[in-house]
Amino acid sequence: MIALKRCLTQLSICLPLLLAAGASQATMIGQWTFEGSNALADSTGNFGNLQLRGNASIANGQLTVDGSGTSALGWARTTSYGGPVITSKTLVVWGQLTGLSSAATAGSMMTIDKIGSDNFDGIIYGENQANTWMNGSSNGWRNAAFNPGYTETSINNLIQMAISYQDFGNGTLRITGYRNGVSIGSYLANNAASWSAGDTEILFGIRHANSAASGPGGLDAVLSEARLYNTALSQAEIQALRLNTVPEPGTLAAFGLGLAMLAAARKRRARK
Repeated sequence: MIALKRCLTQLSICLPLLLAAGASQATMIGQWTFEGSNALADSTGNFGNLQLRGNASIANGQLTVDGSGTSALGWARTTSYGGPVITSKTLVVWGQLTGLSSAATAGSMMTIDKIGSDNFDGIIYGENQANTWMNGSSNGWRNAAFNPGYTETSINNLIQMAISYQDFGNGTLRITGYRNGVSIGSYLANNAASWSAGDTEILFGIRHANSAASGPGGLDAVLSEARLYNTALSQAEIQALRLNTVPEPGTLAAFGLGLAMLAAARKRRARK
């Protein structure tokens, strides 16, 4: 507390410390904005460039994926991973559905997958129930219906989808889904998995990859941005995220805390 009070007296010292503390809480280890001359790149540098498959395309800062039934007509995958081991994590993606389950189903807005074996988690659309969201995983090991869940009824609406995975280190984890920052359900699961350098890929459109050239599931969507965090973000942190912005959720929270503390300190000084 003494150090914190001293910090409040000098904003130039206080805010950098708070920002550093926030940045340590959550690290973004993958970000795809689909923009500019490096539209295929992960801005963090941990993943190699995207490969577009089938009729997938990138234009105007958006990735378009396409499906028919449970088959992918257009999808994308990363080519490599050189970042830290991933246990707890959060998948976040902004996008618009361009077709409901009657057009394409059982695909993914974003999936983290192992390259050398069948082990994945993803934001899956309409696999078990039409037009609903779920966490999909290899062999259903970490699958369960979100309660209350969410059923889409219209297309061409920009939404934010996120799933957080809190790994407790004993083989169990908590999986929580969010749509536009609102929880659509949370549950405990077994068979926690990890992903490591050289054996991790990110997929858009298909549920998971059987090879570098194919995989199950179709999705009709236009994606504006996707992110991967190496921690299970809280609901407040997910709600603080903004499309196509760089700050970490922990940093934003710390910045807000710093301003609030500064305002309180000024009020105390004014009363003296």
